[in-house]
Amino acid sequence: MLMVPVGVGQRQHSMSVVCTLSCSWLLLFFHTAFGQKPAKLPLVGRKPFIAAWNAPLDICSNKYNVHANVERLFHISGSPRAVHTGQNVTIFYANRLGYYPFYTDHGIPINGGLPQNCSLDAHLLKAYKDINHFIPAKDFAGLAVIDWEYWRPQWNRNWHKKDIYRRKSRELISQSYVNVTESQIEELARKRFEKSALSFMQKTVQLGTQLRPKGLWGFYLYPDCHNYNLHNHNYTGSCPMQESLRNNDLLWLWNSSTALFPSVAIRKSQKDSNSNIHFSQFRVLESLRIAGLTSHDYELPTFVYTRLGYRDEAMAFLTTVGLPHLLDGLNSYHVISYL
Repeated sequence: MLMVPVGVGQRQHSMSVVCTLSCSWLLLFFHTAFGQKPAKLPLVGRKPFIAAWNAPLDICSNKYNVHANVERLFHISGSPRAVHTGQNVTIFYANRLGYYPFYTDHGIPINGGLPQNCSLDAHLLKAYKDINHFIPAKDFAGLAVIDWEYWRPQWNRNWHKKDIYRRKSRELISQSYVNVTESQIEELARKRFEKSALSFMQKTVQLGTQLRPKGLWGFYLYPDCHNYNLHNHNYTGSCPMQESLRNNDLLWLWNSSTALFPSVAIRKSQKDSNSNIHFSQFRVLESLRIAGLTSHDYELPTFVYTRLGYRDEAMAFLTTVGLPHLLDGLNSYHVISYL
């Protein structure tokens, strides 16, 4: 717990903050321990655990004449390539679902760049057409994963490369108002960004669940507990308390989603297998905790994205020892499914 030195007059406020943080953390524990809900009926038959494939294996067939019967190896599958439609696993990248606003790596705005600088109505109209194109069957009962990674809906989580969304939001306010202080600009920019970001994500996933109600809809990488500090001394893998509390603030997103899609992709540069296991386990635990927080009368199903290769070296693959070791470590937490 982070403690900030305060004066005597601030001691009561400090104790209040400490109590709030401590009580919030206790609430997280008690909800996880005693607030369990029934699981949603399995996606495939009576199988409580499924394995899904969501990689472009069709490239191997077209380019190298290497064929694999994915249907025999996995319960459901789908290629992320845009040429495919009507798949049991459909992933919507930034350019496939409406007019998702973002900045390129070179700082070029696409669709206005910022969520508050793009028409939500125009976006939803385009998203309606895109959903009908990529998922034509109205009785679709597969996975629909929205992969929007350029910005996060919470202001304080847009760090490093994502800081451009905070900078551009401030610029937008500065251009619209005169005689405003820096603190006023910061507050207005934050409020407008977060309000628009919420609307874009919430309305989009709600549109998906309305059009294809039997499908399981959610966002790739959500929830994320940001436990990436694997190189820290005595790394435990646990999610920082602040990040778990921030995930609680995303209740509007969990209530609108019908599935969770966290990722446990690991880096080859991190050679400590125990750290990798802890990294993955706590990310799954956080997702399972979130799964029971919602207003749904069941726990949201969790589908864990993993990969055969490393996050930082796409062509370097986990060994036949490393992958089972990773999956066995996660299975102890009763993960529903893998992608």
